[in-house]
Amino acid sequence: MSNVEDHLAIRELAARYNRAFDYGNPEAWVECFTEDGIFEMGGKQLASGSEALLAFAKKMIPTMKVKHCTTDAIVEVNGDTASHDAYLILMDCGDKVSASNSGRYLDTVVKQNGQWKFKQRVVEIDGKM
Repeated sequence: MSNVEDHLAIRELAARYNRAFDYGNPEAWVECFTEDGIFEMGGKQLASGSEALLAFAKKMIPTMKVKHCTTDAIVEVNGDTASHDAYLILMDCGDKVSASNSGRYLDTVVKQNGQWKFKQRVVEIDGKM
């Protein structure tokens, strides 16, 4: 896989993550992570490992009618590891669609069996959740 293909695959990973959460598929959301993957937000580790990630997703996904939009991604690939730094715009899709928050993803991504997955996904939120 060329460097361009790796960049595109990592951006697609972020898109799969967004759609899995936004369209209510916790199992597909967890598939975006390594088995020992870590999810952090606001300086706190919220889940580590597939079981905890799935429990987190099953709890949170039904409570939110949102669309995660990522933009301005910077991807740096170094062999089978990479960093992904992207802005997040969180859209509230309730009665009146509006931007509800923004932030930034700071990710460590690894290639396993030819597929890129999040090893660690850190979310920095600009406002209050």
